[in-house]
Amino acid sequence: METLELTDPDDSGLMTLMLNRPGQLNSLDGTMVAELDQALTEVAAHADVRVLRVVGAGRGFMAGGDLRWFAGMFADCPDPEQRRQAVTDEIRTVHRTITAIDQLQVPVVAQVHGACAGFGLSLALACDLVICARDAKITLAYTGIGTTPDGGSTYQLNRLIGRQRASVLALLNERIDGETAQAWGLFARAVEREQLEPETLRICQQLADGPLQALAATRKLLRSAPRDLEDVLEAEAICFGYCAAGEEFPEGVRAFIEKRPPDYRSVTGGAS
Repeated sequence: METLELTDPDDSGLMTLMLNRPGQLNSLDGTMVAELDQALTEVAAHADVRVLRVVGAGRGFMAGGDLRWFAGMFADCPDPEQRRQAVTDEIRTVHRTITAIDQLQVPVVAQVHGACAGFGLSLALACDLVICARDAKITLAYTGIGTTPDGGSTYQLNRLIGRQRASVLALLNERIDGETAQAWGLFARAVEREQLEPETLRICQQLADGPLQALAATRKLLRSAPRDLEDVLEAEAICFGYCAAGEEFPEGVRAFIEKRPPDYRSVTGGAS
């Protein structure tokens, strides 16, 4: 792939997806859109993956969409209606990345440093956990170039930080650092830059060693659309029963009674 690097699962089941256009701060273009679709299809089909880490090469995570890519589309479509349709179609294709992450059966952890803007922020927020550097530079940036957000960011921001703080990012186009992102509840954790990769890998290892089926069901519960309490209670009951019918929950109970760490890998086919 030209714009991405995707590793095979390591011995713990960790796959790493690296955004790899460092000279352009990993900004999104048409090639990366197609390759993200391809890479996430590979992740979903891989039998040995237990957790996916998303990182950016070079000085930042992702600086958003490549404006030269948009300029090329505008030049190719001088008619406003033609331009509207072409860009709408392209954004719908971009959105397949967000849907693909949502539909994965394993946890996804974003490791964010430097610039995290536009679709880069949307991509990070699509992940289950975001670990960032304290000095990361986080902004939506869309109104700064005269357009509206994409990638599900308006949905995620309202859920995570509420409308007022979402409006600070979306309407005022303000930039915050990683420490503020953690304080707001936008990202899970902010650490010093030199601790970013070790801390992210530690969390990935914890997830990789965890109960594969239970984690998949739990992330599905957490990602469900807003529902009333009775619907949530029923969904939780169904998932709890699903776990009871598998091998991980019984292993967790046995380990507790036997006063030992659970070995979930041994009951889900992975190496211990």
